[in-house]
Amino acid sequence: MIEELRRLSDTVWERTWRRLDGLTDEEYLWEPAAGCWSIRARPDGAIFGEWAPIVYPDPFTTIAWRLWHLIDMYGENRAPRLLDVPPQGDPVGPDALGSTPPVTAAAALDQLHRAHARWDAHLALVDDERLAMSTEPTSGDTRAGYVLHMLDEFIHHGAEISLLRDLYRWQRPISADVLTERAIRGDRSLLVDVDSLDPEVASALLSTAASFGRWGLVEEMIDRGVRPANTGRTAAHTAAGAGELNLLRKLVEHGADLSTRDPDFGATPLTWARFIDRPRVVAWLEERDAPE
Repeated sequence: MIEELRRLSDTVWERTWRRLDGLTDEEYLWEPAAGCWSIRARPDGAIFGEWAPIVYPDPFTTIAWRLWHLIDMYGENRAPRLLDVPPQGDPVGPDALGSTPPVTAAAALDQLHRAHARWDAHLALVDDERLAMSTEPTSGDTRAGYVLHMLDEFIHHGAEISLLRDLYRWQRPISADVLTERAIRGDRSLLVDVDSLDPEVASALLSTAASFGRWGLVEEMIDRGVRPANTGRTAAHTAAGAGELNLLRKLVEHGADLSTRDPDFGATPLTWARFIDRPRVVAWLEERDAPE
């Protein structure tokens, strides 16, 4: 059991750490709603993380607040006590003597990395026999239950940070190019400009719209005379992978080449449909003797 829990812990950490790549100070402290809990300075300049017991409804929190909480979860003193293992270094986060919440993204990520290393070191000392024991002499809670509780904490806080990052990103332009941005957003006003665009530019925009699942816009662009591109990751690849059979038929009718291989996997639309398990699309493509 401990090996399974360690693997899950590693997976959760790697996913969370990957989703924190490129975090800036502006995003770290971004407040998407009034009244957020965050990391703040008191009038005397002391830094603190906002908190109060038994709050309803739960306040909305910044990425900074969430990371401080994750640092606490990973780096606290409770882990060695409840797992009954020797403390592996000093605590990181609120349990550390003289600790203050980090005011920059870089400092927060440094603390989080060190806090996780401490959690990992404690988990490495646990075996299956120890997992089955109670966390306290008078408690019916097992150490396995405690580890699962902590993994739940890591998972849901990591997911909430990821959602905040997505919200931050999508409130700002995804592309520096105005036309590409409109294709990404599925903005139908793009149809007004299609006729005046270079055909290759229009085809690339159709591929972009398809890659973001803007199927209605893709269909309308085809109806306006935009031909599907047959290089790179094409609209046919994404339609096949998404199971959009009617749209795939339409793309083929208007020139989509089913032998095109995408640059990422060297795969054709048929391979995409097979890999993502789109049986209706696979059957139709196989009837056409589409290349693999």
